[in-house]
Amino acid sequence: MSDWWTERKQNEQLSNLESEMSYARQETSSLRSQLSRIQGGLQNRVDSLTRAFDAFVELSDLRHETAGFVDAAELRRYATRVLSAMASSTELPETGKPVARYWLGPATEALIGLHAGKPAEQAVSTAMELDQRRTSIYLSLALAVLGQRHQVRTEWLDVAFGAPAADGSLTRVQRVLWTTAARGGFGPDGLELVVKRLQSAASPDGAWLSRLEMRGSSSRPRGPRLKATEPQDEAGDRLSRIRNAVETIVGNTAAREPDPELNYPEERKTDRTPDDAAASRRDGRSRRDADADGQPDKDSPAAMLRLLISEGSDPERETLARIAVLRARVTGSPESAAMALEDPAGTVDTLLTEDLGLSADPHLSATALRVVGPLALPGVESLAKTAELPGPTQVSVESGGHTITIRADGPDPLELGKATSTLTAAGGVVTTGQRAVPIGLLAGGAVVAIGLGLLLHWFWIVVGLVVMAFGLNSYLSLRRAVANDRTRAAGEVSNLNERCTTAATALADYLKSADTRHAATTEDLAAIRRELTT
Repeated sequence: MSDWWTERKQNEQLSNLESEMSYARQETSSLRSQLSRIQGGLQNRVDSLTRAFDAFVELSDLRHETAGFVDAAELRRYATRVLSAMASSTELPETGKPVARYWLGPATEALIGLHAGKPAEQAVSTAMELDQRRTSIYLSLALAVLGQRHQVRTEWLDVAFGAPAADGSLTRVQRVLWTTAARGGFGPDGLELVVKRLQSAASPDGAWLSRLEMRGSSSRPRGPRLKATEPQDEAGDRLSRIRNAVETIVGNTAAREPDPELNYPEERKTDRTPDDAAASRRDGRSRRDADADGQPDKDSPAAMLRLLISEGSDPERETLARIAVLRARVTGSPESAAMALEDPAGTVDTLLTEDLGLSADPHLSATALRVVGPLALPGVESLAKTAELPGPTQVSVESGGHTITIRADGPDPLELGKATSTLTAAGGVVTTGQRAVPIGLLAGGAVVAIGLGLLLHWFWIVVGLVVMAFGLNSYLSLRRAVANDRTRAAGEVSNLNERCTTAATALADYLKSADTRHAATTEDLAAIRRELTT
């Protein structure tokens, strides 16, 4: 017994040791997993810090390269202060040293002269010779945000906007010029130029009708509809929705005047630099929303002017662009934050679709409608032709294997009578086989009860009665089934008559309202044409 007890204690100790080892293995696995995550997180942080340090070192080296462009940097600060002073109607800053072969100097001089109403042709000519496109962008946007849209020349905007890419894509600066024109920054002639450029790149089959319909609602009455007139009815409804959408967009009077939010933001009296001044005034639905930190939207004209100025002169432009990327890397911002004028902004079709749905920004909606209007008009006219198709003189209603012809005065009586008779005759029909079961049970039960019960034993009377009860129940079930089948047939007849009456009424109403529908279609088409072609 002593050996048994010792062996049992040893087994218990081994079992406990095995449990402890299993727990230790689990703890070790968990610690390894946590250590792996920590090592991964630390490695990511180390890699991030390493990239930031490398960027900082390279940034320091590049800053030495910009030491020779002090005058150019001062000119950029001067140009920014000039814009802020003009926006706030304060005294202009003193002019700094001229920078040779830098377009920004003569362009700013030209802006000062134009804003003051003085001759500036020499300065404009000099700036154009140095960099025609940047000067055109600078003068167009600056005059727009300073409320001098009447001084923006079409030839400047022509050069500034250029042409969309072959695939219909636009750059950031083209999108800003587009939105500025839409908000009245360049006057009617400037807006017309931009609209034509966009029309040349927009898809003629861009599903513009469907996109317009999304903003409209139909005023056509909804009543019983016929399958034979579905194309005309649907075309009429679509035409009504498109008219409603077009009139909603055009009828917004806010789009008829220049957008007051277009103005260049005045500099705030804070410790922030002029480039950081001014928050957006638009609510959260606009594309010009302020960012969470109060910065103006990156796609506003003011932001584009700052980006244009910060590009620098030709010799330093590449270095400054690299500095912007490195600065974003040091601060942990995405490198995409280092923006450029030629960054992609999207395709013309995508941006037009977005603007058509912007009920909160009537200027962009109205401009998008001007662009797609001529492209959508052929589809509108096609809808009108479909809506004008003559109605049928008769329609048909299917009922099983029968077709009933429906006219405006009602269904064909012979065809309806034949279909009704077929339905009625098929209801409640009992076959010989169905009758045989209850009859056989009743007769068999009677034979057993009378014949065997009276001759042999009373027990057979009970058996016979039970069989007869089954027969009676079968008979009653058959009668209920027959009654239900006749009720069903009567219901089908009633439903068929109702369908025929409804179809006849709908056909009569459709033919009777032909003049009204024609007048509504003509009016819708005329209204849409008027708004899309003016």
